[in-house]
Amino acid sequence: MAIRITQRMMYSDMVGQMQRNLAAYMESNEQGSTQKKINRPSDDPAGTYRVLTARDDLNATAQYQTNVDTAKGWIDLGMDILGSKVSTAITGLKSLAEQASTGTYTAAEREIMADQARQYFGQLLNYSNTEFEGKSLFAGHRYDSNAFEEGLALSSWDDNWSATINQGDYTIQGAADTTTLIQFTSNGSLSDPATYRWSRDGGETWQDGQVRVNAGPPQTYELEADGVVVTLNQDRPVSAADVDAGPGAKNGTLLYVRPTAVYQGDDKDPPPEMTIMGGQQGLTASASGAFSKNVLVRMDSDVNLAAVGDEFTWSYSTDGGSTWVTARGQTTGGDTVRLPVPGGYLDMDATAAAGGSTVPAGAQVLIHPSRADLNYEIFKDTYISVNGVGKDIFGGYYQGKPSIEGDNNLFEVVGNFIGYLEGNNQEGCQKTLAALEKAHETVLAESTRLGGLSNRLEMASDVLSFQKLDQQERLSYTEDIDLTELLTKLTRQQLTYQTVLQSSSMIMQLSLANYV
Repeated sequence: MAIRITQRMMYSDMVGQMQRNLAAYMESNEQGSTQKKINRPSDDPAGTYRVLTARDDLNATAQYQTNVDTAKGWIDLGMDILGSKVSTAITGLKSLAEQASTGTYTAAEREIMADQARQYFGQLLNYSNTEFEGKSLFAGHRYDSNAFEEGLALSSWDDNWSATINQGDYTIQGAADTTTLIQFTSNGSLSDPATYRWSRDGGETWQDGQVRVNAGPPQTYELEADGVVVTLNQDRPVSAADVDAGPGAKNGTLLYVRPTAVYQGDDKDPPPEMTIMGGQQGLTASASGAFSKNVLVRMDSDVNLAAVGDEFTWSYSTDGGSTWVTARGQTTGGDTVRLPVPGGYLDMDATAAAGGSTVPAGAQVLIHPSRADLNYEIFKDTYISVNGVGKDIFGGYYQGKPSIEGDNNLFEVVGNFIGYLEGNNQEGCQKTLAALEKAHETVLAESTRLGGLSNRLEMASDVLSFQKLDQQERLSYTEDIDLTELLTKLTRQQLTYQTVLQSSSMIMQLSLANYV
C-alpha cells in the first residue's frame, strides 16, 4: 500500500539527515582541533577507562622517577662523604699516627699534632652531620637535627676499668678543650675513698683530688677536675701510680677524659618496643625476628596460659587494625605462649601477672620495631632506604656507651688518639694506627653498600624511562587521532553533507503545482 509523502514529512526527514551529517562532521572537526579521539566519556566509555588508567600509570611512573632522583641524590652524597671526604680525613690521621708513633718526637711536638688531630675530628663531626635538602644524612628518622654532638668520654688501659667504660656505667659533666688526665695516687678502691691527681697540660703540672662518695641510693663516686665531673655508678679497684715516672699509659690507674661524638639519631636495633593494652597487670610480652612494620596482635577469646592443649583464636593486623588475619593457637602451659606473626614471633608471659594466667579476650599487644630507615618507593611496593644510622658507621657514643665496641668505632679511635697525643702516650699512638685501619674498613663497607644502591637506582631509572615510553604509546594509541585517517574522514563527511544539502534543495523545489 502506498504511503502519501507530504511536504512536512520531506522537510523533517531532510532536516534530520542534515543534522546527523553535520553532527558527525562537527565531531570529526572537534577531533581535528584537539587531536584526540575521545573528548568526553560518552565518545568511548571503554576507551575513557583505558585513558584514565594510562594517565594514572603515567602519574605513578612520574612520582617513582621523582623518588628515584631524590634517592639518588641522598645516595650519591653519602658515597661522596664516606668514600672521599671521610677517607681523606682518615688518611691524614694515619699520617699523624705514624709520626706520633716514633720515639723521636717530643711531648711539645705531639701537642702540635693533637691540634691537627682535633681539626680532623671536627671535620669528621661535620661530615657525619651532612644534610641533604635540609635533612641529616646519617641520623635515621630524626633527620631534622644533627646526627652527632661533641661530648666527652673516658679511656683507660687498666683492665679493671674496661667493662665500666664499655658498658657506659658513668657520666661526664662539663666541657674541656684539651684532654684531662686523671691518675690515682692510692691503692684500693674508689670507696676508700681513693685519692688522685689530675692534669690539663699533658702531665706537665698536676693538682690533687679525692673521690667524693655519694651515699645514694644508688651509691655513686665523683671525680672533679677543673669543672669536669666524672660520676661512676660502680665501685672499681684502683692502683697508685709512681708519680715520679710521668704519665705513662700503664703507670697505675690512669684515665683520659677526651673528646667523642654522641649519636643523637635513632636506630634499628632489636628488640622492638612492646605495648600491652587491655591485659591483666603483670602480663609481659616480647618479640623476636625482623619486623619491617608495626604488628598489632589481638586475643579473640579468653586464654588460660597455665593450661595445656586449650585451643583459642587470635588475630593480627599490619595496617593499624584496619584489616585482621585470624588464626588458631594452642596453649602449651607454663604461663607462656608463642604466636607466629609476620616477621617473627610474639611471646606472652603471665608468670608474674597479678590477675592470674588468663589473658582476656580483647587484650592487644603492639609490636613496634625501631625503624631508622627513610624509604622511597621506586616501584609499586618496592622501597629503598636512602639514609644511614650514623652510630653504625662512625661509632661514637649512644645511650651512654660506645655504639660499636672495639677498633671499628671511628669517633672513639680518633678521640683516644687525641687523648694519647695530648698525654704524650707513644704506645697509644702506635695502637691507633691499626685501629684507624679497622675503622676505615667500616666506613668503606658502608660506602660500598651505597654504591650498590646507586647502581640499583640507575637500573630503576632506566626501567622507569622505558615504562614511561610504553605507557605514553598505549595512551596515544587509545586517545590520539590518526591525522591521515581523520582528513580522509573529514573530506568524505564534507562531501556527504554538501550532497545532502544539494539534493535536499532540489527535492524541496519540486511541487505538484509545477505540473498543473
